[in-house]
Amino acid sequence: MPASNSTFYQYLGVHSLLIGIFPFYIPVYLWNQHFGLADISLFISLGGLGFCAGLWAWDRLRLKVSLSSIIAISLLLEIGLLFNVYILKMDRPTLIALGITYGIYNSFFWTTQRALFFDLIDVESSGRKYGNFQIFVGVLLQIGILIGGFLLEKTNFVYLLVVSLVIVVSGFFITTYKRPVYPPTLVKHKSLRVKDIIRFRDTDNSRFIFVVDGFFLFAESFFWVISLFMLAHESFATLGVIVLSLAVMFGIVFYLLKNTIDRLGRNRVYRLSVGLYALSWALRAVIDDQMALEILYIFLIAITFCTSFFRLAMNKRFYDLAKLTISHDYLVLKSYYSQISIVVVFAVVAFILAGMEVSETMLRPLYWVSAALALSYFVYGSRRYAS
Repeated sequence: MPASNSTFYQYLGVHSLLIGIFPFYIPVYLWNQHFGLADISLFISLGGLGFCAGLWAWDRLRLKVSLSSIIAISLLLEIGLLFNVYILKMDRPTLIALGITYGIYNSFFWTTQRALFFDLIDVESSGRKYGNFQIFVGVLLQIGILIGGFLLEKTNFVYLLVVSLVIVVSGFFITTYKRPVYPPTLVKHKSLRVKDIIRFRDTDNSRFIFVVDGFFLFAESFFWVISLFMLAHESFATLGVIVLSLAVMFGIVFYLLKNTIDRLGRNRVYRLSVGLYALSWALRAVIDDQMALEILYIFLIAITFCTSFFRLAMNKRFYDLAKLTISHDYLVLKSYYSQISIVVVFAVVAFILAGMEVSETMLRPLYWVSAALALSYFVYGSRRYAS
């Protein structure tokens, strides 16, 4: 049977739990293992390289193997990442292996997830459905984060590995027992070639935004998580609790906005979200643990609100443009350009920071630069949605 709503949510649910249990904690786990910002930037760059390699393989395997096999590969790659962490010594060669493995795992999960979600939406419902699945992801991700934070703080890593392995095995059978097949629209599309990637152009400034967005995705998921870890006094469990409390705000935002964003003025909402996103990076730059607890938490809630609102509006525009233009190819091209930019940008950052005496205070200038750079999102689809 074709990949259905239930297949999508089962697959997403399994991976959300797994991401919360360990991949979410990778930046702070590396930090806790005494890797500096230069090493973590190198890890991100290698992750982008692994993602591109994995995406190239995914785009060809989908035409040769079943969706169940792709799901199995993505789950095995995640367990492989955990085994690498458990078995290997935490040194520079290991960091290289982990970075590439992390990127390949990311490519199979995120590309499969986007492909399955894409066939469940249309332009009139993309905002509402994206909001629904983010609420679903948020709940399971937070459960995973709480479990992962407790296991990392209170137990040996082997317990985390065993719990993840149980979820992988049970999740695979739950997701694939009905033998789902690829969405029909995905099967129609041939694999992208190098010249297809290089020649991609449109009037929506998509290529430029894809490059910019790659930087922001990892600034959010790595550097900002490290900042939160510092605010949590380097406690995995406390970080999990902070993220859970902020996720309540995340859920409220998506619940209130998901059913209205499709009906509101598209450009007005999008522009507002970009402005708030830039504000969120300015707030990140001024926040510190010397603030009164009440003020600190208000800032964290504001950052969560602004970021959540932007990601809802941004992803609605992204999926709408995919529907209006080149369909699944648009999703794959986005990943290629985002990840190639990640390889280059974070390799440069790693080179600049190498050998320097660097601490988390170096993140403040990065956040100010991010606040200014976030304004570039204004150009995404600006001609198409001009009003």
